[in-house]
Amino acid sequence: GALYPWRFRLVLGLLALMVGAIAWRIIDLQVVDRDFLIGQGDARSLRHIPIPAHRGLITDRNGEPLAVSTPVTTLWANAKELQVAKDKWPQLAAALGQDPKALAERLEAQANKEFIYLVRGLTPEQGQQVLDLKVPGVY
Repeated sequence: GALYPWRFRLVLGLLALMVGAIAWRIIDLQVVDRDFLIGQGDARSLRHIPIPAHRGLITDRNGEPLAVSTPVTTLWANAKELQVAKDKWPQLAAALGQDPKALAERLEAQANKEFIYLVRGLTPEQGQQVLDLKVPGVY
């Protein structure tokens, strides 16, 4: 470096300039154009395509159905939230087709839980009837 001090400074200056250009580009992409680039990325990758999950009819060799896809609903509850609506438990039990005392005992025993199954395998219409009661904590 002693023979050509100006070359050393020139190369050092060019390297510093390149590092500065790269740093500026990083700031430009990450800060200045951030919202635009996020929108462009989402437009190219995010898709919402509903896919029906109904299974086809499974038949035996004579064409008789062996398995049929049936839509069902599962109702669950947050037992902590359900404790404030004890007056609605008899209505809930009737809508679920369960014994009110048995349901009350089950809910009392699991009062500190945030997730319990109330009933599984309801038709969507039956599930909606229960949800229409608007009992807090039932989902």
